[in-house]
Amino acid sequence: MGSVVFTMKTETGNSAGLSGAEMHLRRKKKKEPLCGVYSEKEFRALLDHEQRRSDRTKEKFSVAVFDVGDVETDMDKACLLPDNLVGSSRSTDEVGWFDKNRIGVLLPDTTAKGARHFTRYFSTTLSSALGTIVPKIYTYPSHYLESGPQEAHEEEASHVPPPSDSSRHKELPDPLLGLEPYLGVSIPGWKRAFDIICSSTGLIVLSPLLMLVAIMIKIVSPGPVFFVQERVGYLGKHFGLLKFRTMKADTDTSVHEDYVRELMKTGESMKKLEHDPRIIPFGNLLRKTGLDELPQLINVVRGQMSLVGPRPCLPAEFEEYLQWHKRRFYTAPGITGLWQVSGKNRLTFKEMIRRDITYEQKRSLGLDLKILFKTFPAVANIMKE
Repeated sequence: MGSVVFTMKTETGNSAGLSGAEMHLRRKKKKEPLCGVYSEKEFRALLDHEQRRSDRTKEKFSVAVFDVGDVETDMDKACLLPDNLVGSSRSTDEVGWFDKNRIGVLLPDTTAKGARHFTRYFSTTLSSALGTIVPKIYTYPSHYLESGPQEAHEEEASHVPPPSDSSRHKELPDPLLGLEPYLGVSIPGWKRAFDIICSSTGLIVLSPLLMLVAIMIKIVSPGPVFFVQERVGYLGKHFGLLKFRTMKADTDTSVHEDYVRELMKTGESMKKLEHDPRIIPFGNLLRKTGLDELPQLINVVRGQMSLVGPRPCLPAEFEEYLQWHKRRFYTAPGITGLWQVSGKNRLTFKEMIRRDITYEQKRSLGLDLKILFKTFPAVANIMKE
């Protein structure tokens, strides 16, 4: 997607000379000009466009978010803020609804420091007319995914002025500079309900098989039945992924981590490490059939994973990710996914990432069902290899 060219201000203060896609958004906006700025859907489309541009150019951008109160109660009062924002913003900035009660100002090529300068100037010059204004500033890319939600909050919240009680919104988390949680689409209710029903049913129906595998592992190898491994999941949150243990107890996992790093750098297909002497008897069979992954149904019940989604990566693997790779964390990780049914070990790391991002963007119940139905033939093909 090409970059957007900004040339002049329009009557409403937004910029002209936009791409075809954004001109389409402009025409749609005129049908329902709530305070004369972009609707929430249109503004999110602009954020998505700016995110893609940032991933290519590695330039940061920021969004200043202002609480306008109850729009339905007093529309004229609520529109005072966006009206002034439109008049005060640069030709490259865009003003729109961040959500139903908050106005956002998209500030391209602007760091958090530059955004704070903008909001301080705006708050100072218009405080007499609009009262105390305490915006929240979000930037992209931030340390949100790298540090995890809690750590990012503790590190970055100190840079943001504490909002007054009147400016808080019930859906807004504590002050954060990271924009990442707002860029991805939230996990829909149908997906969570589908996961709970199917994973709970699966654990009940497959319980005899799970017990048989557990007994066989205890017979052939001393040590625990399950292997718990730290993985990175939805929005960078770390969790313990469950597997049936297929390697000797207390095995050093750094060998596997180094192997994955090498595959990422060389661009070779994502094949598992072959002829590994650390694997227990019939461990290879468990891996090929995917039986070692069945305990992850527990992760699904807990809400840490979904039945369908990108595979959760290792923290060591995450450290090697480029910014655009991290879009795969905007949906819950899955036991199976588009990568697994599209070639899996025959695909390179970049091909895997592209399929994960495609799934994140096109996620639907129909696509989940299609992937689940394709999983069993995909496993059968791997066993033949």
